[in-house]
Amino acid sequence: MNDPQQDTVVRREERELSSDYRAPGSPLEQELARMWSEYLKVDRIGVDDDFFELGGHSLRAADLLVATERAMGVHVPATTLYLQPTIAELAEAIEQLRDGGS
Repeated sequence: MNDPQQDTVVRREERELSSDYRAPGSPLEQELARMWSEYLKVDRIGVDDDFFELGGHSLRAADLLVATERAMGVHVPATTLYLQPTIAELAEAIEQLRDGGS
């Protein structure tokens, strides 16, 4: 069944976040912020915003990780997002994976 609110975008300020807004800097952070905004339906996501505080959950994380793997060309384990749930942390982890680290 279609949820009419599924496509409704929520403003960042409507979420109870533990971080202040810090804009994405690198191209990788910018792409991750765009993807998170698309999947979480939240505008203006900062690099220190927590995926779960933004409304993310395990099913949304699975979808986002598949999309991230396709877009970035590296497999990002689910534990990475669960333990490093911000764009800043995830971008750093992706850079390490691209460099062959773990």
